[in-house]
Amino acid sequence: MNKEKILGYEVHRKKVKNINLRIKPNMEIYISVPMNLHRDYIENFIRSKEEWIKSVLKKVEDVKEKQKGIEYKNGEIHKFLGKEYNLIVRTGNFNGVSLKNDAKSNVMILTVNENIFENIDEKKKVMEKWYFENAKKLFLKFVEKWLEILDEHVEKVAIKPMKTRWGSCNYVKKYINLNTELIKRTPFEIEYVILHELTHLKYPNHGKGFYNYIERYMPNYKVAEKWYLKSEKLGFLEAKYN
Repeated sequence: MNKEKILGYEVHRKKVKNINLRIKPNMEIYISVPMNLHRDYIENFIRSKEEWIKSVLKKVEDVKEKQKGIEYKNGEIHKFLGKEYNLIVRTGNFNGVSLKNDAKSNVMILTVNENIFENIDEKKKVMEKWYFENAKKLFLKFVEKWLEILDEHVEKVAIKPMKTRWGSCNYVKKYINLNTELIKRTPFEIEYVILHELTHLKYPNHGKGFYNYIERYMPNYKVAEKWYLKSEKLGFLEAKYN
């Protein structure tokens, strides 16, 4: 792999067929291009994408600012299964999270022991544990559903925090990884990501056959795919040029 600077950007020449442009979680701009692609063509591509790059970097900065501001205190908005909840924090003799839905509002109640009431890191751990437990229960249910529909099987399903992906599939080992953060999305979006990853068992790449297969089982998949590709969550910003 060869690297060179073009218009101030680091460009990686690799054995790839297309130009790929990606914004990394640390705001680094990654560009890979075919080994022998002419420099003029690369420069024209970069110029055509500069406004997009600027807008994405602005979004990343905005998301970082929002993430810095999370203190797990009354009035904050937290998401679960695609809905927004107003957070209420109170003390109790246990640590846990519960939901209250009514016609007026959705409320997420974070109950913690008095000794950690002011400790942001400890409150975060309680919330993350609750999210993980719900993700594990729901994701495995959806995986089983789609394995039966597709007549497939996997050797392992891992649910864990992932910095740059909603999910991944090792089609050789038949391992599926799902991001815990998905529990904040709608059930439809969660199922799309699961179907997306399971489809890689048959189609390792994102070719025409891959999407035809998905469409056979989820005709409205493009609604979720649009979110999947353009999610504004930090670390999930990616664009590919074909």
